Amino acid sequence: MNKEKRIEELRQSLEHGTITREEFDGLKEQIEQEKEEDDEHYNPHEERPIDSHNPHEDAKKGSDIYIIIALIAVIVILAAGFVWFSYLKNGQPKTIDDFHALNLNGKLKPEQGYVYNNAYSFIAFDGTWYTQLKSPKGTRIYDMAFRFGPRDLEGINIGGFLDKEIFDNSSFYYATFNPNGTQFSHVALAVADFNQHMTNVFFKNPVAACDRNQTEGPCLTRPVITCENRNYMVLYVKEADENRTYYDGNCMVVEGSGFGLVKGVDRILLNLYGIMPQ
Repeated sequence: MNKEKRIEELRQSLEHGTITREEFDGLKEQIEQEKEEDDEHYNPHEERPIDSHNPHEDAKKGSDIYIIIALIAVIVILAAGFVWFSYLKNGQPKTIDDFHALNLNGKLKPEQGYVYNNAYSFIAFDGTWYTQLKSPKGTRIYDMAFRFGPRDLEGINIGGFLDKEIFDNSSFYYATFNPNGTQFSHVALAVADFNQHMTNVFFKNPVAACDRNQTEGPCLTRPVITCENRNYMVLYVKEADENRTYYDGNCMVVEGSGFGLVKGVDRILLNLYGIMPQ
């Protein structure tokens, strides 16, 4: 069969979709090169071999290869998906309860969780330390969040004495601070953390206060409260160079700077919950 017919046959295969454009171009180029070589060495008396090349068979082989490759790819994807699903289902904890279960069985690294005083499970989850406590009647379990775990706070002692009668009988408390301070963001963070626990667990409502009069700003309409107001429960967050945490009768005082104020609040909360001694 001459080269023109072979090229025409290839073109028909392309039009019918038997071969791809890439296969057509490659086979056509081969045929044209053969033609140029034949012209250069043409001998009319030379016996020419019969060309048994079949483009349809080549196209079929190419299609079969693509099908095999596609099947292998599908199998690999399905296998990978199955392994990943099994990992998510069986190997990776997803909730706080999952982490507590692993922690109580000693399956977590120290930076992931630990059991404090052989009683309280603390786990690190999304940058926060969590523990669980039952309500006094045992009817409810609280998931309580702290920015620092008890091991981070063991170097902080709480001085003084807390009037438990005022604490237990108060339905509200004053959260007071110096409005002229320079670390308002840390003061606000410490107060907000304390308020969350008091509201959700102890059911005591916070009342915003300031420790001095101010003719303008947020303290203009707030009550002036310090530890001298002995009839009320008070949280006093004070900016200071040295970190200190202590009780003064009705007053819980956290002194310090930066995250030292937040640590002081967490230390008081862990004492109020009975997790850490004073």
